[in-house]
Amino acid sequence: MNDEMRQELQQIKQQLEQLTQRLQRLERRIEAKTQAASAQPASLKTPSVAPPPATPAQPIPTPRREARPVLPTPSVEITESATSNAVGALEQVLGSKVALYTGIVLLFIATAFFLGWAWTRLTPEGRLAMGYLGGFALIGLGVAARHRSDEWFIDGLMGAGLATLYLSTWAGWGRYALLGFAEAFGVAALTTGVGVGLALWRNSETLAIVATLGGFSAPVWLRGDGSSNSPLNFFGYLTVLNAGMLAVATAREWRVQQATCLVATVVLLVGWALESYKPEFNRMTLSFLTVYYVLFSIAYLLPASIRREPTGEIDLAQFTIASLIYLPYAYLLARELWQASPGALLAVAGVIYLVLSVLKYRLQDAYAAATLLTLGGVCLLGAIAVELQRAVQAVVYSLLTAGLLVVSLRYQLRLVYGYGVMLALITAVVVFVTLLEPIRTALVLLNEHGVALLAWLVGMGVSLWALHRSIRVEPTMPLDGMFPREVLGATTALGILVGLLWLSAEQTLYAFELAGQRGAPQTHMLVSLEWTVIGAGLLLGGVRQAIRALRLMGLSILGFTVFKLFLYDLSFLQMPYRVFSFAGLGLTLIGVAWLYSRFGRADQTSTL
Repeated sequence: MNDEMRQELQQIKQQLEQLTQRLQRLERRIEAKTQAASAQPASLKTPSVAPPPATPAQPIPTPRREARPVLPTPSVEITESATSNAVGALEQVLGSKVALYTGIVLLFIATAFFLGWAWTRLTPEGRLAMGYLGGFALIGLGVAARHRSDEWFIDGLMGAGLATLYLSTWAGWGRYALLGFAEAFGVAALTTGVGVGLALWRNSETLAIVATLGGFSAPVWLRGDGSSNSPLNFFGYLTVLNAGMLAVATAREWRVQQATCLVATVVLLVGWALESYKPEFNRMTLSFLTVYYVLFSIAYLLPASIRREPTGEIDLAQFTIASLIYLPYAYLLARELWQASPGALLAVAGVIYLVLSVLKYRLQDAYAAATLLTLGGVCLLGAIAVELQRAVQAVVYSLLTAGLLVVSLRYQLRLVYGYGVMLALITAVVVFVTLLEPIRTALVLLNEHGVALLAWLVGMGVSLWALHRSIRVEPTMPLDGMFPREVLGATTALGILVGLLWLSAEQTLYAFELAGQRGAPQTHMLVSLEWTVIGAGLLLGGVRQAIRALRLMGLSILGFTVFKLFLYDLSFLQMPYRVFSFAGLGLTLIGVAWLYSRFGRADQTSTL
């Protein structure tokens, strides 16, 4: 009988004693009430009187039984019992697990001391035999005690035995030189196989972790395999080891073992890269790095898909960590390997992530789909930034922004809507940086600045239309909690205004520059007329479609044109250009006033 059973029996005994005491107190109270009722004085009895006239029989009410009082257990007993339980639990921990783990550490240190002492006392064969006998003895003790001891005690003995076997193999290879590389590698692999077998037999993740650490430590202390000249053996060993360990961990859902495999693989690869990497190993390194990443991704994502269940949070976290480790190093290797297309790997990875995101979404695995969608978007944006010129980046980002916002507003996807808002900000920065660069193409509108601005205006125009339609159909939407649609619409409208004014002015000036008439007076007059036409067109479209945003945009452009005419054009425009500018803008404003006098109340309820 172990200590836990004794403790449970002691608690049951205490509870029975408390129940017995409560029953005794209840019996005494009942007996006292009975004696008091029988000893009542005769003088208090009711005198006899003549019986009353007969009345119809009435039902005799059944007396209600008095509820038995429940006597609460004294708080002193509860406090003493809780204190006793806490002390007993602490004693159990100290006397069992702490004692076992301390004993294992001391035994491991004793083994190391013994191997050092045996160097001068025993023959090399005897030293090695003693180490292996000690390891197998510990494993045998664990097997023998499997029906008499707790699980943690048995796992501790077997884990100590496995560690002793690994230590003895290291001594036979690195210190005593009794084992060659092939023999030491074979013994280490056999020890790892025994550890995995014991873990499966015992259903013990602890033994699996010990076997995993032992298997991954073999390349560290087993040197001389020629990996500095060709890392194929090293990479192949890691591939087989990861495939086996991840298969076991995934089948038994041992998350700690999966994390152990990931950390051990990263540590070994980084150590090898710092010590033995050469440029000629580029292709092989990238290939095996991708194989490892695929193995881990399958272990993290495939089981939930097969069971048609949502992917667990721990699996998603480990998958994200593995992706963030793999992508930067894979990109660096691919950039050296494919110098003509350095972003090809990111583009391929982005497409694969998006496809997997769609599959996970169909399986109703929302969090996994969101994670894959995020990784895919980041990879594609990175590929675009690496592969394409700044103006082309602005075009692609603008179209992607419009697509994300339209889809998110149509299906009310919060995550996609957030990505669209962030990408809109990134697009604005890219367009601004593009405008700071000089124009290299000698074409009007079809140069670097013109293409970037046109794409930006098209993307923002589509986004503004989608926002306007969404707000009119559903004035309130959950997406507003992430970023209000009215604010996004106003910001988009302001961006359109700036883009229109910049495009018109810059391309007109550039056209005169290409014609050899830089600084001509008619240049600024033409810019003012263009702004007037743009403002009037937006205002007319806003009136016809009953869209207040377009009307306000048109009025803003016309107002800005008036300020430009008085503050800038008037200082250098000569006759007759001054007449044309003022007359054109004045007639346009009169037309605006006429429109508002006739259609000003056409849309009083529209806010966008």
